[in-house]
Amino acid sequence: MFATHIDTLVNEAIHAHMFPGAVVHAQRAGQTLHYAAYGNTMYGDPGSHPVTCEMMYDIASLTKPFTATAALILMDAGLLRLDDPLQRFLPAMRAHGVTLRHLFTHSAGLEIRLSSLREAGAAGIRDAIQHLEPLHPPGTYLSYANINTLLLGEVVAAVFGAGLDAAIHELILAPLEMRDTTFCPAPHLRERIAPTEWDEHWRGGLVHGVVHDESAYALGGVAGHAGLFSTAADMARFASLWLQGGAWGGRQILREATVALAFRDYTSHMRTPTGQPLASGLGWARDRSAFMGSAPAGTIGHTGFTGTVIVIIPQVQAALVLLTNRTYPYRTPPPYRHHPLVAQMVAATTRATP
Repeated sequence: MFATHIDTLVNEAIHAHMFPGAVVHAQRAGQTLHYAAYGNTMYGDPGSHPVTCEMMYDIASLTKPFTATAALILMDAGLLRLDDPLQRFLPAMRAHGVTLRHLFTHSAGLEIRLSSLREAGAAGIRDAIQHLEPLHPPGTYLSYANINTLLLGEVVAAVFGAGLDAAIHELILAPLEMRDTTFCPAPHLRERIAPTEWDEHWRGGLVHGVVHDESAYALGGVAGHAGLFSTAADMARFASLWLQGGAWGGRQILREATVALAFRDYTSHMRTPTGQPLASGLGWARDRSAFMGSAPAGTIGHTGFTGTVIVIIPQVQAALVLLTNRTYPYRTPPPYRHHPLVAQMVAATTRATP
């Protein structure tokens, strides 16, 4: 039975200390297959309590598909195009030859470790970014990096005419009624949020209710690459938007043709750091066996450093959301040892019947 299989997989992972707790949401053909909470927020540590389905998690890099989706909505509105140069929107940038397409697909050729700039503060980070120039000809080299989606978020904010948080809220969260998804959660939500890590060296304690990513934290908690907190139910709504051809609640949030455009493979022909071809859509990883296993061709998804995953399987109209705080109490190598677990869950979701 599907639910029993998922229960076993997740409980075994908790027992192996992959993460202290989790929430899983699986859907197929518009119906919920499984929605359950597991474990605790901090193992058996003081202050820990059982995870509920309403638990909010720092979704880390799952913020990236939201930034990309906001950009695609603006593209549908005729306010930007894939091949627009970055400098059209951010004229202070020195990144000649970089287009929005390159940012969507992590092929801009820009190399910088943003977390290493955390001590520089927001002004220092922005100054360093403005001086970046491509180390590889844009469009020839795939290198997954936060800088690409950070810049895409800056473009969204510039075009929208307000902060990225306001743009994502108005363009995505409000239309989809994602009431439990937000940047910079209010203090009263803290008891619903799973802590991410003890950070005695820089932040002086438990990272709880503030973004885990160091550069996003230095930027004030709102960035294109990280910063959103969400629940599994809200993330399932986001997945449904993509499974339903960009429609939600009788409204076309994204044009169906734009959804198809985002699902295409743009990067398999490019060089990568590992030498292995990797497929990427617009804001999405595509056909990644590391966490998607042998899912049907055209499967898209994304992972987050804190232990969050979303996988969307258009071929069978299914989606899986796994939210965890695998970085608690401390990030440990290898960082993605839960990915084989995710691949098993994806396989089960693909086979399940509503």
